[in-house]
Amino acid sequence: MNLVILMGNNIINNRSGINSTITPNSIVCDSSSLISITDAGLFGALVIVSRNLQGNLIISEGVQRESIDRPINNPQYAFSAVRLKRALLDGIFQLAKPDPNTTQKILDLTNKMFYVGGMGGRALNLVHMGEAELLALAIDNDLSTIMIDERTTRMFIEDPMGMKNHMEKEFNSKITVNQKAFQEFQMMTRDIHAIRSTEVVALAYDMDYFSKFRELKEKAFESALYSLKFNGCAVSFDEIKELVREV
Repeated sequence: MNLVILMGNNIINNRSGINSTITPNSIVCDSSSLISITDAGLFGALVIVSRNLQGNLIISEGVQRESIDRPINNPQYAFSAVRLKRALLDGIFQLAKPDPNTTQKILDLTNKMFYVGGMGGRALNLVHMGEAELLALAIDNDLSTIMIDERTTRMFIEDPMGMKNHMEKEFNSKITVNQKAFQEFQMMTRDIHAIRSTEVVALAYDMDYFSKFRELKEKAFESALYSLKFNGCAVSFDEIKELVREV
């Protein structure tokens, strides 16, 4: 595979496979998490975590389009997009091109896994290009951590049968599983661990990111978690309470 990494305006090609600039502790980021964490004013927490883990923050071109290129021209979302673009130009992110074959394979498997009305019925189109590119970058570069706040793709990895049960309630109809697609996707993603922006901020708390708030640091941490939820992170109130109890 020929992986192309773009750092700012510099392009580095590595024809040997995994790019040497991508360290094993790198985190592949989805637009859902980047938008949540930036809108909540917590981008610094992500930077601190990546530096302490001695890894890079990787995004695909699809994520760049979703979180920077499109919203930067919309006044409602432009400021967050500007901050993310500044981070990209400053080299905080690495922009990577995933293997298109792996990306397409993921799209085929995930969007032909669940059917309403039996295998001859309607396939549920649940995963989009940005999420497929995210997974492809992790798979092809042997990276174990992706950051994604969007619930559906995370459940594909963590609890696909739980997602099936949820959809049966939502559609009030039996969902049929394509077992071949299910098993192949499970094999492809078996080493991938999905984290949300809330887990990143919890790690940042352990790394003293909130120490600047001094005696208010625990309250600041709790408030940050709620801010992430209200800015789009798929986290429950009970999960937030559990994270707060653990600090």
